Amino acid sequence: MFAPRVAVLLVACVSLASAGTRQLSVDVQPPATLVTELQEYRLAEHITPVNYNITLRPYLLETDGNKRFTFDGEVFIEVISNQTTNDISLHSKNLTYSVREYWQKPTTGVANPTAIQFGATNTTNYDTDIVKLTASTALTANTAYILHFVYTGLMEDDMHGFYRSSYVDDNNVTKWLGSTQFQTHHARRAFPSFDEPQFKATFDVTLKRHRTFNSASNTCLISFESQHGRVRTSTTLLGIFTDVYKTTPKMSTYLLAFIISEFVARKDDDFGVYARPEYYTQTQYPYNVGIQILEEMGKYLDKDYYSMGNDKMDMAAIPDFSAGAMENWGLLTYRERSLLVDESATTLASRQAIAAVVAHEQAHMWFGDLVTCKWWSYTWLNEGFARYFQYFGTAMVEDKWELEKQFVVDQVQSVMAMDSTNATNPLSDENTYTPAHLSRMFNSISYNKGATFIRMIKHTMGEQQFQKALQEYLKKYEYESSLPEYLLGAWQANWPNSSYNASSEDIFKSFTEQVGYPLINVTVGNGQVSFTQKRFLLKENDGSDSSLKYFVPISYTTSEVNNFLNTTPKFILKPDVTTTVLFNETPKWILVNVQETGYYRATYSDANWHAIHQALITANWGGIHENNRAQIVDDLFNLARAGYVTYNLTLDVIEYLETETHYIPWTSAFNGFNYLTIRLGNDTSDFNYYIQTLTNKAYNQLGFGEASNDTALDIYLRTKILSWACRYGSTDCISQAKGYFQSLATVPKNIRSTVYCVGLREGGETEFQALYNKFKNETVATEETLLQNSFGCVKTQSLIEKVFDLIISDEIRRQDKSSVLSTLYTENNENVSPVFALVTQKYEALAEAMGGYSAVATVISNIAARFTTNQQLTDLENFNKANGTKFGSSQATLTAAEATVKENLQWATAKLGVFRSYLANYRSGSAMVNAFSALSLLMVALVTMLRN
Repeated sequence: MFAPRVAVLLVACVSLASAGTRQLSVDVQPPATLVTELQEYRLAEHITPVNYNITLRPYLLETDGNKRFTFDGEVFIEVISNQTTNDISLHSKNLTYSVREYWQKPTTGVANPTAIQFGATNTTNYDTDIVKLTASTALTANTAYILHFVYTGLMEDDMHGFYRSSYVDDNNVTKWLGSTQFQTHHARRAFPSFDEPQFKATFDVTLKRHRTFNSASNTCLISFESQHGRVRTSTTLLGIFTDVYKTTPKMSTYLLAFIISEFVARKDDDFGVYARPEYYTQTQYPYNVGIQILEEMGKYLDKDYYSMGNDKMDMAAIPDFSAGAMENWGLLTYRERSLLVDESATTLASRQAIAAVVAHEQAHMWFGDLVTCKWWSYTWLNEGFARYFQYFGTAMVEDKWELEKQFVVDQVQSVMAMDSTNATNPLSDENTYTPAHLSRMFNSISYNKGATFIRMIKHTMGEQQFQKALQEYLKKYEYESSLPEYLLGAWQANWPNSSYNASSEDIFKSFTEQVGYPLINVTVGNGQVSFTQKRFLLKENDGSDSSLKYFVPISYTTSEVNNFLNTTPKFILKPDVTTTVLFNETPKWILVNVQETGYYRATYSDANWHAIHQALITANWGGIHENNRAQIVDDLFNLARAGYVTYNLTLDVIEYLETETHYIPWTSAFNGFNYLTIRLGNDTSDFNYYIQTLTNKAYNQLGFGEASNDTALDIYLRTKILSWACRYGSTDCISQAKGYFQSLATVPKNIRSTVYCVGLREGGETEFQALYNKFKNETVATEETLLQNSFGCVKTQSLIEKVFDLIISDEIRRQDKSSVLSTLYTENNENVSPVFALVTQKYEALAEAMGGYSAVATVISNIAARFTTNQQLTDLENFNKANGTKFGSSQATLTAAEATVKENLQWATAKLGVFRSYLANYRSGSAMVNAFSALSLLMVALVTMLRN
């Protein structure tokens, strides 16, 4: 599944994590009650499902009367028990039953025996959704039985289970559809089921629909008939159609899917893309790239998709969709903006994000669908590989986007912040039971860290051996559930002894069973370099275990060798061991972690840092690879934030950025500056001068106009440079952006995020109305997203209130409300307090709009993370004291927000002054240089005049 992140503007789509993997939005659940033990959330394992035969009839039309937005269901579940038992436990939620019965499965050709009703002592645990049924006659061990249920269910609008969605067509008519989202635990809302990933079975699906709709499911349609008999064409105007689908491969319940809609499809015999009719023209690119990526993935893994038991692949764009996308086997579902491309309007960043999420979901066909994590404790076995191939699978087809470089800043560096605090969890987390636990496992640890760990192993064992190991892993465990040790075994079987196979299990376990990652301390001198480690933590005394150590594959290069192409580790650094490497002469500098292929940070003596700085300011940045330039910037910002090095050292080294013109290092820089500018609050005048000076070369080189020879990374860097230059006061940038805004219809698509934002930030009601009108008439999903995420750039109180009211209205879909709201307090520091006031004044209306108090608690926490004054802390404390109990279990989020604000204020007191002083000195130093230069020119002119 692909999990969306909150975007600031659509430029954030450059980070494929946003394109990326279907990370679940966190749905905070009540904690387990005292009467529900954690183990009770898991089903007993003595009964195994073999096949589900499901028939569903949804009601979506106004003429359906009181049945509208409900569905009728019937399911026959074939099961086998490994012991004689009267107890059957399965999942069910919000289903109302009229029939619950069972019988022993007869042999072929024998009529079904008389059904047996389940006993009267059936119970339901509403915490766990587990229904315990008592069989009147015991089920005999190793014998097939049929469980039969007839029931009704609800098609709600919360984007879970079998739910309803809608859109408005070109004739201004609201069209309703039914779609599904079952991961992780919502199949039970569509049919009673053994709703855990380890309980794999086959599925036979029959869908009944009104003639105005069509249907889709995981597999090919094998027959359809009306209530008046079988039909061969879709021209029949009467009755209800019954669509029967081919049996699925053996798979988990969460991968089943179906859609009832008026969608149209661009398709051939094997592959199709579904969307609302008005968006048909936007399906061409995903159709093309989807076919190509699926083929290339099959070649790489030596297992063609169509050989795995499903002879078709469809992708569908759903108007309302909680995740970024979902890997239902043979019927991938996406948000519209995550799938559809308009050649004239969709930015390159969005196009890349769409290709990436297609690759992510298709990678799941092998990692997740064919071979599935046994339980959500090991979500990374699914999501880590999907996130990995999100980049490296896309690169098999789109080879000019330099995705292997983007991976470093999008994935490796982005997850390190979370994994260096007490808020993290291990990749393999046995403490996973409740729905809240399940939601937690769909975080950046499973996705980003999982993919980063997989990439580190590839560079340690070698690409060819890595590829062969994956092929063998998939072949051995196809159609089965997997555990981390199964993957380790496949890797070890192909791991060369020359690449530290003896340490393979230690490497694996230290990074998957422990939280965090190491900081490698490198000491240079007297012809030798010594390496030690400790866990890297952003904060002291936050409850994290600082004693953790790891088995770390260490790669490095030096000033003398200067080889940034060889990423093979030189040795494995073991816990509590100092490793010393001898050199013929002491290198001028050493850089550890070549191309940042390992999951760790590195620090050095001040002398080595300054030597690196001197190399960076020579021609071609001293030959240092751009991934490592990004690593230097990212490591220094975080080392300084945590107190391992001084900010003076950090800022001294990164002054080299005045010459930097590449996207990867600048992305690390902007990520680092983002934390500092938040802490500065509204006082950014000195920073304005600093960032304009630092970006001056890149700004002048790139400008607003796109060149024919621009690479993808040039285009992405232009977007970032313009955004920062305009936001922090560049008069030229603001002037040009405002000029483009005057003609909204002709703004070049790849600079629209900056132009739209500047137009609103520097404008007023007229500019907002112009952009709002464009939004209301927009028919391209990616452009609609860009427009609504620009609304937050407004600065006046009246417009802030207008955008907030828009967010709590139905004009912004529920799935988009959090991202639009986030721009309202992230695009302008001055908006933090006004938006906090609105959220806390209207929190009940916001909870209704966003689907619950947990979502509002998250919003308040995110706003509070940007507080910079004691008064803001007091306002938060007062709100929590007065209203905290109304948030239920999410009150803990509000309490944690107070602690975060206090930590940030303490950090600012201790360290922000150094940054402010540096900025002031930088500005005055530049002013003195400029004054000296002017005086020198004047003296030269005067001397020349006197000589004449």
